[in-house]
Amino acid sequence: MVVVLVFLLIVISLYFASRRVRTSIDQIVASSLQQTAENSQNSRDFGLLNARLSVFKNTFYIDDSWYEVESTGLQKDIQDLQAAVSDPGLAVFLVQLHEQVSVYLEHREWINYLLFWRSGEDENIGELFSLLQEIIVKKISEVTLAGGDADYLESLVLLISHCQVDLSRIAKLNAEENPASLLSVPMDTPIPLQTELSDLVLQLRPLTASEPPINRLGRHLIDHFSYYQYQMQQYQSEMIGLGELSRGLDQSTVKIISAMEQLDQNTAATMVDSKLKISKTIITMVISVQFVLLLLATLFWFVFRNIFKKHIQDPMNMVSERLEMFWQGDQSSPMQLGRNDEWGEIEEVFNKMLLNLQEGVFALQESEKRYREIFDNASEGIFQVKISGEIIAVNRAGAEIFGYDSPRDPAIFSISLKDDIYSQREDRDQWFRLLQLQGNVRDFEAQMVRKDGSLFWASINGHLVQDTDGQIAYIEGTIQDISVRRSAQESVQQLQIYLQNIIDSMPSVLIGVDINMQVTLWNKRAEQESVLTAEEAKGLSMTDVCRLFDSTAYIPKLLETLRTKKQTRLLRVESNKKMEDGRSRFFDILIYPLSTTEKSGAVIHMDDVTERLQLEEMMVRSEKMQSIGGLAAGLAHEINNPLAAILQSVQVLSHRLSPDLNKNRKTAQELGTTIETIAEYTRLRGCEKMIHSISDAGQRAAKIVENMQSFSHHGVSNFISCAITDLLERTVELAGSDHDMRHHFDFRKISIVREYRSVPNVCCEASQIQQVILILLKNAAQALTKNTAAPQITLRLFPFGENHVCLQIEDNGTGMEPDVVERIFDPFYTTQVVGKGVGLGLSIAYFMAVHNHNGRLSVTSTPGSGSCFEMVLPLTNVAMAGEDL
Repeated sequence: MVVVLVFLLIVISLYFASRRVRTSIDQIVASSLQQTAENSQNSRDFGLLNARLSVFKNTFYIDDSWYEVESTGLQKDIQDLQAAVSDPGLAVFLVQLHEQVSVYLEHREWINYLLFWRSGEDENIGELFSLLQEIIVKKISEVTLAGGDADYLESLVLLISHCQVDLSRIAKLNAEENPASLLSVPMDTPIPLQTELSDLVLQLRPLTASEPPINRLGRHLIDHFSYYQYQMQQYQSEMIGLGELSRGLDQSTVKIISAMEQLDQNTAATMVDSKLKISKTIITMVISVQFVLLLLATLFWFVFRNIFKKHIQDPMNMVSERLEMFWQGDQSSPMQLGRNDEWGEIEEVFNKMLLNLQEGVFALQESEKRYREIFDNASEGIFQVKISGEIIAVNRAGAEIFGYDSPRDPAIFSISLKDDIYSQREDRDQWFRLLQLQGNVRDFEAQMVRKDGSLFWASINGHLVQDTDGQIAYIEGTIQDISVRRSAQESVQQLQIYLQNIIDSMPSVLIGVDINMQVTLWNKRAEQESVLTAEEAKGLSMTDVCRLFDSTAYIPKLLETLRTKKQTRLLRVESNKKMEDGRSRFFDILIYPLSTTEKSGAVIHMDDVTERLQLEEMMVRSEKMQSIGGLAAGLAHEINNPLAAILQSVQVLSHRLSPDLNKNRKTAQELGTTIETIAEYTRLRGCEKMIHSISDAGQRAAKIVENMQSFSHHGVSNFISCAITDLLERTVELAGSDHDMRHHFDFRKISIVREYRSVPNVCCEASQIQQVILILLKNAAQALTKNTAAPQITLRLFPFGENHVCLQIEDNGTGMEPDVVERIFDPFYTTQVVGKGVGLGLSIAYFMAVHNHNGRLSVTSTPGSGSCFEMVLPLTNVAMAGEDL
């Protein structure tokens, strides 16, 4: 029983001890495997990086695109390796390598530029040689034709040919030169071919002493050779410096390789330590139970040996062999232990690690493929550029936008986003400024230039991409050709401006309102008629902004239109805003809905019809005048014949009663009386006075007939250029001496106030205008008969617009009622008592001013405050001058 208990105790102890040993072994093996895999991957990655760097260092005369891609790839590989390593010492070496590679790449880029410039200098010198040869050959032809000596010129041709041969030899030696040979020479080493170039310059010196333009081209050629020597010296200096950088890179590479080898040795030592730890653990366990094992040594020795070999040694050897294969590069073969214990779990974990590794590589390849497909097939242009503007990468759409057939065209990598793309430098500066301030820019529109020089509008998005150190690595963004959209927007904008110009150019007031009577449209004429601009009026209520009319005149109709969706028209609405002379203004208002929807508004169209109403009034009056003119012509003709008989008979009667005629004396004697007796009888009986009254009445009737005939009188006009001021003064003087005005109105007691401004001459018929002025003065004097206190007539003369002159005759008499003002120019309308006038004076004045002179005659009057007659005459009457009136 005790043996059984002891055996059970030993078995239990061994069981727990074995579990602890297995746990320790699992941890040691997992740590060893992870460290081994990491070191293997880092060694392989650095091996590839070192090989790529070696190829890059030994390759010269490379193009910019290959150089850009390869240098970017080297820096990215170093950064990836820095992120992958865990050893601090190795990480420091990789940082140093990254800095050295950056400096090395800058020197390599400058050397590429020097090689390119030196090649270009070969071509320039060759072209100068060809140009000199052509000029000298032409000179030889001219000298030969002129019969001169061309030996000197021919020697120059031979000299140039010899120099071209030497230049070709120098260029060939430069082309065959091995750049790697300059990497290890001392800094004070003479530049290659310096002696040959100096000899060549000495050979070319005779060219500078030749006649123009050979001497100038010779000096220019020598300057090019001097610059050529300078370029070769710069190239040699840069190559020597590059050699020092290359040796520094080699030293850093050796350090990194040594560090990696040391890591490998540490890993191997770790494996040895792991085996020692396992053995120590086993020995410790054996010692702890050896006093028990002595009893069952024979039995347990065989069992323990088999267990150790089966569960530890064999699996450990298999794991070591697989790790060795993994270290040698076999990362695809699975681990096959064929066990179901903890070693089986290790096998499963290892195989999952391999599977995950393969899946990760495959996913990375698929992701790169999908990204490349998206990048190449995107409809928008995608680009990556340096901060300095050089293009790193661009997709097909971006290349096509800039006018290139393929994104792999080398020419596209020679353009700069800063200097060659933007049409306006201001747009470029603004885009880069916004990018630096914000880190990203969206929907920036600018005009750009394609490969063929054509312009187009583009929308650009961009953002800054930073590296692991937080420094700006490059700019990434998209570009889209928006020329069609921009053209459409400009067309719409031009159409809007055109429609707005049409609305603002309309002579009518145009106001738009919404359903709430708030202003949505306010054209220029509306601004002129109010104190509000369109911006100030929009959004305000119609009742608050439109003070041109009384709101009760149109607001009800506007509400009706908004409610019924039917247009409304208001005619001859009097405005609150008067004309400058105080006369009323009238408007026709048309209100029509915009549409039949409930939320639509209406448009208010207002036309100023004041002038049209005045014209209509003038046309009505003109029709009256023409009708009365025709009537007056016939009436004057009918009255003229009996009136002529009356005047003739009165004249004959006066002669028959005159004592001065012998015939009268003889006839009176035959009747038994004397002519003196008869004359005395007629005097005493008042017959003489009656005869004079008949004569005066006949003369007055003849004057009336003459005025009536003026309506239909057509004669040859006498339009001349007259000084209207002189004509007005002569008429005032004539009015003062007129018998009728002197005796009936006492014109000399009326105060004449003159308010004259400088006016140009007027083309008119002076007699008719003088008659019109006289009629107006006579009418004003008649209005002043009841104002005995301070009768006054004010005469105003001033320019009216650009092509008219205005004359105003204002009195301070009793004024006229509105109904009298409306009919004052009608023929045969008078306010005088019967016998003092027939109402033709103002009608005749109106006819002469309006019809005969294309002018305007109007009157304004306020009862009790006097009247003002205004006559406006055009400066020229070309259409009427020389024609019958």
